[in-house]
Amino acid sequence: MKKNVFIGMLLLLAAVIAIGSVTFFGPCVHEDGSKAPCATAGSAILVDGCVMAVLAVLLLFIRKPAVRSVLFIISFCAGVVGILLPGTLFPICKMDTMHCRMVMQPAVIILCSAVILTCIAGFITERTRSRRS
Repeated sequence: MKKNVFIGMLLLLAAVIAIGSVTFFGPCVHEDGSKAPCATAGSAILVDGCVMAVLAVLLLFIRKPAVRSVLFIISFCAGVVGILLPGTLFPICKMDTMHCRMVMQPAVIILCSAVILTCIAGFITERTRSRRS
């Protein structure tokens, strides 16, 4: 049960990132229906959240400790990329009062930081478990 805690947390965080990127902390929407500059960042965050979710599902089914460690490392990298997506790798709106600057970017940074911490804890747990065996 203890080994699935970090995987469950990773899956939950990935789902919140993926679903949140199209709902409550998604990119800005213009009144005329046109796309804002941050729309591509929102799409990239959705993809990153889906990748993290797939990695978490793989972690649920794979039992080899070495492979699980690698999947935690890949999830860690996906978390780092997630932090860099809005504003660094993809442009977001320039005004500080826009939704993408006030909500999307901080939410993604916080959630991806939680993913990174979860992956570190999961990796350490996996490595100590493989050394005991």
